[in-house]
Amino acid sequence: MSTQRIEDYPSSAPHAAITRDRYISTDFMQQEADYVWAKVWNIGGRLSEIPEAGDYITHQLGRDSILMVRQEDGSVRAFHNVCTHRGNRLVYGEEGATDLFTCSYHGWQFSLDGVLTYVQDADDFPQGNPCGVLNLPEVRCDIWGGFIWYNMDLDCESLDGFLGEVKTLLDGYEMEHMVRISYLVSEVPCNWKSIHDNFCESYHLPTTHPELSEFFDDDYKNTVFELFDTGHNLMRMKGALPSQRDDEPDQVNPALAAELEEWDMNPRDFDGHAGDAREALQQQKRNLGPGRKYTYFPKLLDEQLTDPFHFNLFPGTTITAQATVVGLQRAEPHPTDPNKCIYENWRLVAPGDGKARVPNELGEDVAIEEVEKTVVTFGEGSLGYIPDQDLRVATGQQLGFQSRGFAGAYLTGQESRVQQFHDCLDAYIRHGCANSA
Repeated sequence: MSTQRIEDYPSSAPHAAITRDRYISTDFMQQEADYVWAKVWNIGGRLSEIPEAGDYITHQLGRDSILMVRQEDGSVRAFHNVCTHRGNRLVYGEEGATDLFTCSYHGWQFSLDGVLTYVQDADDFPQGNPCGVLNLPEVRCDIWGGFIWYNMDLDCESLDGFLGEVKTLLDGYEMEHMVRISYLVSEVPCNWKSIHDNFCESYHLPTTHPELSEFFDDDYKNTVFELFDTGHNLMRMKGALPSQRDDEPDQVNPALAAELEEWDMNPRDFDGHAGDAREALQQQKRNLGPGRKYTYFPKLLDEQLTDPFHFNLFPGTTITAQATVVGLQRAEPHPTDPNKCIYENWRLVAPGDGKARVPNELGEDVAIEEVEKTVVTFGEGSLGYIPDQDLRVATGQQLGFQSRGFAGAYLTGQESRVQQFHDCLDAYIRHGCANSA
């Protein structure tokens, strides 16, 4: 698996045309469902949601529902959530616990491992008793990072192969020990790709998120962008460093001062040379972290102690990892309407010594305890301060895609991750179409 720098991305190669039909066409939406979403590894939930044998959760992805079940031996298996008799939805809730699954239509029963164990009037089937034969259709399942992953393609590559460099760079954060303290979900009036496009570029930051410049250097010239052969990509923006676009980038602003004080440093020591604070803060976190019960800090690179490592996982998941907090956002297709999607925003926090240390939001008193999902009606509640800004743009963009006046995207060099995303999307579709011909 090789890494490709964004400046090396071949501009002469044939690229996908990022035109309006990709965001509004039901035909294109169906191709994505058949040849992309059904062929990639998806996150079904957190392993901590099903701690005991018989615990289960479901995940709705487009028109497909996947059932994930903790087994007697502690492993997790995943199945299509459908009765093999006549297609009734087997489980209607999002979570629960059971000793066996019983179809509400004709009473067929399946054990935790998906085996059909009981049918009414078993002697009345001309084809023979279906028990042990018409078992639940299984899908590939694996665990990493505290997440339950599934893939509907039984011939897919391994999860390790799919994640590639992403897994290597994220392993050190020990996300499996983090606590999900925020879990927001909403149906948003835009195509899922509008949101993922946004996360694949930082060109919008000065306009859409100007407040971030107080704590992150959003100048693309000082930011590292990397493209991976897996279709995933990474942005490494320097944190604990005021933007070099600012008029006074060498001054310690309140956001940086708060982070320094949180780690027992004096902001006045960096007056007039705020750029030196980043490396000093890295060393201080390395010194103090284990004592504050961040025992994984020695596994992290210096840059990971201050900088957000912003990964876009193909096709629709974004993981932004900082030293003590990980944000996960994802956009998935609506079951029927290409002009809508399902958006989720999770926040995972390392327990440490019991204090939530969220850079750039210090002083916020957050309880480190697992929360249940909150469904937010779009426009009536917040999905997070920064996500609200992104989603306002994405929904406005979706309106623009309806216009015949939009001919197609015209990208800067720093938006090449957007191009890579659409190229990868087209590659999956081409491959799928060729195999189905």
